[in-house]
Amino acid sequence: MVKTKSIIQAVHIAKKDAKVYFFKWPNVTFGLFLPAIIYLAFSVGRPTEISSTIPGLVAMAALFGAGAIQSIALPLERAKGTFDRLLAAPVSLTTIIVGKALGGFFFGVVLSLAYSLIVIPLSGATLTYPLLFAFGIILSSFAFSALGACISAPFRDIPEAMPPATLLRVSMVFLSGVLIPVATMPNVLQLIAYLLPLTYAVDMMQQAMTGQIVSQLFLLDSAALILFSVFFLTAAVLILKRTIH
Repeated sequence: MVKTKSIIQAVHIAKKDAKVYFFKWPNVTFGLFLPAIIYLAFSVGRPTEISSTIPGLVAMAALFGAGAIQSIALPLERAKGTFDRLLAAPVSLTTIIVGKALGGFFFGVVLSLAYSLIVIPLSGATLTYPLLFAFGIILSSFAFSALGACISAPFRDIPEAMPPATLLRVSMVFLSGVLIPVATMPNVLQLIAYLLPLTYAVDMMQQAMTGQIVSQLFLLDSAALILFSVFFLTAAVLILKRTIH
């Protein structure tokens, strides 16, 4: 009964955040155009094909869609004092964090699916396993939203939260196989890449896109994204506990 009540509370928090912070036209255009802009900036003068980078572009849309606004929603509420209302309510910190992660998750899924429906037909590429591709989007969006909640947990206003959040996301884009295959990177960078959730998101979607499914690797990617989600949510709750006073 308590679990059911907590889930309902988390969903209500997610609906509020989705309405107030995420599903705004500027955020939608940001999530749709930023991956394309980064791709075009990187591909100028390079022999790259958009069809081969679609999984990375969609994963990037999930990263910025689910995580970017998530990183500022909590600091904004803390700066305005509206977060105190949640703390005063009979809601646990875990429920609050899960609810906020769900808000970013829903936005990331919708944005990534929309991005896929636009980019894949325009590129003329073939999506071999649509359901597995969508599954990758779902796991990725939740992991990136949980990451955004974790990044934002220590900060009390947006100017403090934005620099580390932006630095981490941009670094992930260039280190996770979005634009450059991980296998072609130096060994040290490959090691760093496998410590980042975006690497596993790109690999999942790449396998689903091409149809070259390696069961063990696909399961490893799925498990890694689930573990990242649990780790980020747990860390966010612990950090928030230490910084709410």
